[in-house]
Amino acid sequence: MKKRVLTGIKPTGRVHLGNYLGMIRQVIDLQEKNEVFLMIANLHAQTVPYDPKELQELTYDLVTSLLALGIDPKKTSLFLQSDNPWHPYLSWILGCFTYVGELQRMHEFKEQSEKYKKEGVGSGILMYPVLMAADILLYNADLVPVGEDQRQHLELTREIARRFNSRFGKIFKIPEALISQETYKIMSLSNPLKKMSKSMPEGCLEIFAPEKEIEEKIMKAVTDSGREIRYDPENKPGISNLMIIYKYLTNKPLPEIEEEFRDISYADFKREVYKKFLEHFALARKKKSKLKKKEVLEILEKGKEKSIKASEEIIKKVIKVTGLKI
Repeated sequence: MKKRVLTGIKPTGRVHLGNYLGMIRQVIDLQEKNEVFLMIANLHAQTVPYDPKELQELTYDLVTSLLALGIDPKKTSLFLQSDNPWHPYLSWILGCFTYVGELQRMHEFKEQSEKYKKEGVGSGILMYPVLMAADILLYNADLVPVGEDQRQHLELTREIARRFNSRFGKIFKIPEALISQETYKIMSLSNPLKKMSKSMPEGCLEIFAPEKEIEEKIMKAVTDSGREIRYDPENKPGISNLMIIYKYLTNKPLPEIEEEFRDISYADFKREVYKKFLEHFALARKKKSKLKKKEVLEILEKGKEKSIKASEEIIKKVIKVTGLKI
């Protein structure tokens, strides 16, 4: 029997290699044997200061990037979070069963509050985990692929569901986290001690960036003293990060990569990484360039319909048991 999977991605930047290897590739695999709902979390993107026009542009870019990389709309329901009104509706109800103290203890709330202290912190940052709980519980999801940084939010989702069920009967399924078992992280090209992130654009390898930009970032990637190409993340974090990237682009084990590039300069190795990067994503880059807006909007409309239909069953139950229907 197929399991239902719900996951989401925020349209807050261009898709980079870390996004692809950490989440997108996992969803592409999951869609083959499961019922997948993939949400463009544009409501979550509003929790920090943003530009409306940029959000619109990034949302469209993210959708086309996902389609180009292998998300199949025949297997995955791809939709905008804002297109399904039941998300904020259920969020309000669940918020009434969530304690303020729980929300204030969330790591992300503490981090974002500190980051945007000067601008002022909106309540959306505090309520973010409740909306995430609504996103998940709306679909009776069996599995929720999340990164380690979202584990705390998912645990709160499970607690909210248990609390609600305890009061009103078994309405929500308690979802399970699906944490990637991959042990290698893709680090920033400009600072191999930090995870690749759009917040550090100079070290972020965007998949659909112009070839010249990709080449420049790879060639300028921070390396280490010496010239030996050897996997040693503690003493050689820069070259080790490039080796991990090369490993994913070629499916070659690290010892084979070390042997292949024995006595080869860092510069020559970087050129090979650049070459393999373009080869690996050639089809996706070509597909994205050919996507038509009409086609993309039709996919989102179908995803919206599937999303609303799939979530209505839970909403009807919630409205009934909470006394919102006379």
